[in-house]
Amino acid sequence: MNEFLQKQFTTGQFAAMYGINKRTLMYYDSIGLFKPAVVKENGYRYYTIAQTTLFDAIQLLRKLRVPLAEIKKQLTHYTPQSLLEFLHNQNQRLTEEISELLWLQKVVRNKIGTMEAKLTIDPAKIEILELPPQAIVVSESIAGMAVEKAMKTLTDFMYDCYHTHSYSGYPGGYMLAAGHLQQRNSSPNAFSQITHCFYTIDEKKAQSINCTYKPGGRYLVGYYKGDWPQIQQALQQLTDYAAVHRLTFTGHGYIENTLDDIATSVEPFYCEARVSILLAN
Repeated sequence: MNEFLQKQFTTGQFAAMYGINKRTLMYYDSIGLFKPAVVKENGYRYYTIAQTTLFDAIQLLRKLRVPLAEIKKQLTHYTPQSLLEFLHNQNQRLTEEISELLWLQKVVRNKIGTMEAKLTIDPAKIEILELPPQAIVVSESIAGMAVEKAMKTLTDFMYDCYHTHSYSGYPGGYMLAAGHLQQRNSSPNAFSQITHCFYTIDEKKAQSINCTYKPGGRYLVGYYKGDWPQIQQALQQLTDYAAVHRLTFTGHGYIENTLDDIATSVEPFYCEARVSILLAN
């Protein structure tokens, strides 16, 4: 057994056992992190099986992305208590990273779903749909705010949604006071009628955060492709359709971006949106 543990391996052989470059072992030796068991007079370095336990620990810590200086510190000043505390900290960090990765995976999946659904949209269609309630997170009201303050409110809301993981990968949207759209003196500027910004969220997420719901009910739904400043055209088409068919708007209208956030970087003012306006019974 002792002979087995003392069997010597060259730097290249030991490196090959772990699938690493032998220069890694030479660097670890130079910084005093992991030294060969034997250095012969000719300068050749040899490692033993007995050293694999320590090297396994170093490899594990490297996989945890622990800096080499911190690994050396842990090995130099090792006590059971210090190691236990260190591992508890690493476990907590991993838990947080796993949570972050699961959130990112959910975001990516929702983006895929949104983009696939977009392929079936007929942008020329206006239709009445019965829609279920949908969980959303909503910004502070910006109705009546000065433009600069309104933009600050919206960007703060978007930042908070992202960094608290309320953001679920669905494109953002804007809420309008639907009743104003049918008033004779309503503003021709759609952005002057925006009351809130919102993000759609998954129902499971809604159980753990403070959210509200886009009401279920009958909605007049239309689609728009073009520059954001011209989206008033889509609103006017829906308003005209409602007038012809004697429909009354109530509650809010929702401008939901159907173009993924990433795609908007190509043409910053271009948008593809679904506009849905709640109808009175």
